[in-house]
Amino acid sequence: MYSTSIDIFYGVLSICLLVFTGFLVWAIFYVVQILKQGNEVIADLRVKIAEIEEAIMAVKDRVITSANTLSFIAGEIGNVMDIVKSVKKTTSRGGRRRKE
Repeated sequence: MYSTSIDIFYGVLSICLLVFTGFLVWAIFYVVQILKQGNEVIADLRVKIAEIEEAIMAVKDRVITSANTLSFIAGEIGNVMDIVKSVKKTTSRGGRRRKE
């Protein structure tokens, strides 16, 4: 089978190469698994960021709507106050006079 020491050396070298190749395949497999998990985490993170952005936009829309509503209400209160002032002026002119 083995006639010289070179044959033994080649046999040992081939076994070492097989072991090293097995280790290399195992290491590459785990690196790929880690990268796959990292990709899944990034995909989940993108989904979460999209959900957060959507929630922020909804809050922004509600704030803008509330601000517009409050502005409208304040304007209407101003109109009511103008009407009340004009009614007071007309009743004080033609109405009863105060005694001084």
